[in-house]
Amino acid sequence: MPTINDWELLRVLLETARVGGFRRAEAGLGITQPTIGKKIDRLEKMVGAKLVVRTKAGISLTPVGKELFKVAEEMERLTEYGVRGLNSPGPQMVSRVKIAVTDGVAGYWLPRRLWRFHRDHPNITLDVQCIEFGAEVDLSNRQADITVMYKYPTDLDVVVLQESVMELAPMCTASFIEYWGRPNSIADVRNFPVVAQPFHYHKVGSMRLWAEMLDDHPMVVYRTTSSVVSALVSRMGIGVSLQPVGVLDREEDIVLLDFNGYRCYLPFYLVCHKNVKDVPAVRAVIKYLQESLFIDDGTGSPSKRIQPSPEKPEPVVAEAERRS
Repeated sequence: MPTINDWELLRVLLETARVGGFRRAEAGLGITQPTIGKKIDRLEKMVGAKLVVRTKAGISLTPVGKELFKVAEEMERLTEYGVRGLNSPGPQMVSRVKIAVTDGVAGYWLPRRLWRFHRDHPNITLDVQCIEFGAEVDLSNRQADITVMYKYPTDLDVVVLQESVMELAPMCTASFIEYWGRPNSIADVRNFPVVAQPFHYHKVGSMRLWAEMLDDHPMVVYRTTSSVVSALVSRMGIGVSLQPVGVLDREEDIVLLDFNGYRCYLPFYLVCHKNVKDVPAVRAVIKYLQESLFIDDGTGSPSKRIQPSPEKPEPVVAEAERRS
């Protein structure tokens, strides 16, 4: 491959490929689409090959473009090592670590300990992107440095840093019970308003009973892809919903509906690409996530106020994976 002596051109290729288009790359690069196009053209002339193909969805990399992307990514990683050393970033060094998680993790669980992380690492910017449950993040293209997955990764370049299980249980509020009464069983929930998320309808594993109850439910008053919205709507007394049991220690207005100890179990995995796991800033964030997201008072692990069922049902995703 010809010698490339302009890192700025490679940086433009990296950012544009990661976000998937010239327009989406404008904010991250701080330059206009025409300028991005000119820099890509210049890089292509320097390499002597087409690197980028425009599509209706944005852009895609050619085979040569993919190879150059890998080279540029490795250069970026080595540059981070050279600048930051093997310790945490110094007082004048600013680092950005991209995290892709569902809005429930981003908006509810992470901020509860962010003050401690930023006290220890004031020069690390956490660039937190909210994704839908089950959405796939391309770690190889650095769409994110770190993400949480709800199925075990099959990509050999993806490293599983830690795993845990989220425990969900039926809940509502005291005001809801005062107005509507209290459901006595999962089947009885059909007679009450409910708040649902799309994955609640997955008839697999421990979610099956709940999903079957939701079939043709006459009062699904609120359905949302947002865990934060689901929790807020439920806490306003609008409907019964499945929530992580960890909220019982944090939200005084939430009431557990104990249907013979019924729980849903959802495995989740903290992962990153193997090429970034030892970058100092990424490593610092990983340590924080391991200490805050994967402990008993985290994202719905067994709460101190209630005990898990004696026989834990199969995780929701595990059964779906075996069937696929």
